[in-house]
Amino acid sequence: MWYNKCMESKAVSVEELNKLPREAITILYLQTFEMLQKMQEQNDSILKQNTSLVSQVEDLKQQLAILINQRFGKKSERFSQIPGQLTLNFDDPTMFNEVEVITDNGLVDEPPMDEVAPEQIRRKRPKGKRAVDLSGIEVEVVNHYLSEEELSERMPGGWHSLKDEVYKELERIPASYKVIEHHIGVYASNGDGSKIIRGESPKRLLNHSILTPSLAASVFTAKYINALPLNRISEAYGYDGINITRQVMAGWMIKLNDYYLKQYREIMIESLKESPLIHCDETPFIMSGEKDATDPQSKDYMWVYHSPGTDNSKKIYLYDYDNGSRSTEVIKNFLGNYKGIIVSDGYVSYHTLGKANDNLTVAGCWVHCKRKYADIAKTIGKNGQASPAQKVALEAVQRITAIFHSDNLCKEKTPQEIMDNRQQSVKPLVDAFFAWVKDILDNKSISSTNLKAALNYSVNQEKYLRAFLDNPIIPMSNNDAERSIKKFCVGKHSWHIIDSKNGARASAMYYSIAETAKANDLNPFEYFKYLMDQLKEYPRNNVPKEKLLELMPWSESIPDCCKQLKKDN
Repeated sequence: MWYNKCMESKAVSVEELNKLPREAITILYLQTFEMLQKMQEQNDSILKQNTSLVSQVEDLKQQLAILINQRFGKKSERFSQIPGQLTLNFDDPTMFNEVEVITDNGLVDEPPMDEVAPEQIRRKRPKGKRAVDLSGIEVEVVNHYLSEEELSERMPGGWHSLKDEVYKELERIPASYKVIEHHIGVYASNGDGSKIIRGESPKRLLNHSILTPSLAASVFTAKYINALPLNRISEAYGYDGINITRQVMAGWMIKLNDYYLKQYREIMIESLKESPLIHCDETPFIMSGEKDATDPQSKDYMWVYHSPGTDNSKKIYLYDYDNGSRSTEVIKNFLGNYKGIIVSDGYVSYHTLGKANDNLTVAGCWVHCKRKYADIAKTIGKNGQASPAQKVALEAVQRITAIFHSDNLCKEKTPQEIMDNRQQSVKPLVDAFFAWVKDILDNKSISSTNLKAALNYSVNQEKYLRAFLDNPIIPMSNNDAERSIKKFCVGKHSWHIIDSKNGARASAMYYSIAETAKANDLNPFEYFKYLMDQLKEYPRNNVPKEKLLELMPWSESIPDCCKQLKKDN
């Protein structure tokens, strides 16, 4: 009866319990203990699940904050100063000064809060700056003098001239067009044996086309310098009363590349490979044409290779399109038997190539390493309350900032001074950084997916991130290539897609010319106009190499009319 009451969950009185036999009480105790033990296990499991869910929620919130910041936040890696923390911006020359001290753990001592430097005051425009900005531009002097009669009337007692009051204005003259109508004389001989001869006509870029070097340079500048899509360029011509469709302009650019620039590109590649160091990067874009019917719009890749002009090498930016592939074979085919250094991000294809080629050194990019931590640190709220993951990310950025600062102290020094500084001052900070990263991975439970990825990236890239310590010409970052590839990225956001592979190859060539011309202080419009004007005088893709060398952007033979007039800010 007592057992049935228990099973029915009915209360048992003390008197009834006292009447129960010893064996029954023992069974009740064991069953109660077993039930409590199960409840405790269930409670522990729920608490564990709750802790895991809270951790997952925090991780997802952080990932969402990072995505929101990447989508809607500032694209700069700078972020607002957090209360009690050092401003994390190694690009700002005002961040460090001689009185700051780098401590043993690789961090920068921060000043007391009551001694924080005030915000930078905007510098006054230096005197004469406006005149300097307008130098080199044609000046038209307009005089505003009073006549002698008027002066005598207004100053009967006599007068004398003082120094003129002078001010300047800048007037813009809109683009003008002129039709060049060529009349070629045609002559026939008299008599039975008639003979027809013609006057000598000038060479043309394209047969039966209105295209001239200046018009080609105009399209080139609008699209590959100013990032305008061809349909907008066509509209702009339309406002001036000229009807040129985007299809016609696309055809011009492809034909000019095919007819005139193949040899030019070969010399650019040869000169690039003479550099002891090459920056590499790649970026995706959408190819709309010449694709499988099941994949009408797929992701293709544009590559860029950059020689920064180290050790008397040429300053070259070379874009490359190899059927849209991003495989290791693309870099391998392009670089061939190149012996030297390539600086890149953490993409595995570069590392695969380096492992297969003993003559190739692959160096990593510290900016990519820092960016992964900065993305997390920038999610700290305005109140400055940082989560454990954000605190770790913040410290990582501070450590990398200190490494950059220490290396930049000898930026303009001799190679030997750079090496001495890197071994004596920079290397200890690098060693401390990687030891700190490995300690966190080994000894701490990391719930943040993004932080774990950043820490693992640092460890996996350690060999390549350390490469700059052993060679003075290796920079700490791949920013040179990234800045160049951004020119293509800005353009692709305007035109969105490329219609054909021929169009992609032509674009690669024109971006190469544009960026290389700018790197060598040339005016892109004037240089491209001069280049086309010279190349059209020779058989297509059959120009003497000596002449081509004279036409390259770094050549001393380039006329002054092609030089930049742009002033430094």
